[in-house]
Amino acid sequence: MKPKQIWMAVVTDDNEVAFSNACQSERKAERAIAAYLRKNQEFDGKDFSEACFWIGEKDLRLNLMVFPMGPEDFKSVWNRLAMFRSDLPLREKGLYRVIYEIDVGADSAVQAAKTVHEIMSDSQSLPPVLEVIDNKGSKIRIDLSQRR
Repeated sequence: MKPKQIWMAVVTDDNEVAFSNACQSERKAERAIAAYLRKNQEFDGKDFSEACFWIGEKDLRLNLMVFPMGPEDFKSVWNRLAMFRSDLPLREKGLYRVIYEIDVGADSAVQAAKTVHEIMSDSQSLPPVLEVIDNKGSKIRIDLSQRR
């Protein structure tokens, strides 16, 4: 039996993968991207073509990609992904890793950590931009100052 190709659905946000999914057909990959955008990016359209138009209209830094992959492509992809597997949250539904990244000047690593904790705890601080990774490894950047 000849192995079938799969179709990859990928959304990048400012050159970082925000969403990826392997699908059985090109159409399913396009639907997966539209569903992701509706759930995570306030997209209110129906399909992939509307999503492409919506991104241009909103001048977003999102890239949508749908492409086929054959069995010969899997080994190199799997090897690259293996490097990041230990970085993922446990494979438990409802568990997320939230990454808060900030540059801060300090005299030591401990002082830097204390300074950042103070900033995070300050009710007058601006809402941060956070990276959120789910239990499947999907990553999304969320700017809390843009959310209501």
